[in-house]
Amino acid sequence: MVWKQLGNIEGKKILDFGSGEGITSNHFAEKNDVTAIEPSEKMLSNAWKDNEYNQIVGDVNALSMFEDETFDIIICHNVLEYIDDKETAVKALTRVLKKKGVLSIAKHNRVGRVIVSTLKFHI
Repeated sequence: MVWKQLGNIEGKKILDFGSGEGITSNHFAEKNDVTAIEPSEKMLSNAWKDNEYNQIVGDVNALSMFEDETFDIIICHNVLEYIDDKETAVKALTRVLKKKGVLSIAKHNRVGRVIVSTLKFHI
């Protein structure tokens, strides 16, 4: 659903911050230049790689290797809830985002999970 909201993206420089197993990175790498940052080496070793993209093992500190305004789009899905210093992370992400760029942030919807679980239980 979030991919659909982002629309048809082509020819953009994208950062997938907290990429996990690379499902989103792999999807957008078909038509874009994607960099994935993920702190878990294990997750990156199991990453989806149907399309070529750059993988970096790291956390918010890894953003220091990029110049200001590097990325057209930054995807940060289901990540911020696991970061203690959210303000510092968001500032670091916006530093590397181009002016008029897109920062897509999504978080787990725990209430939604409860509702879905409840619905499944009653079916």
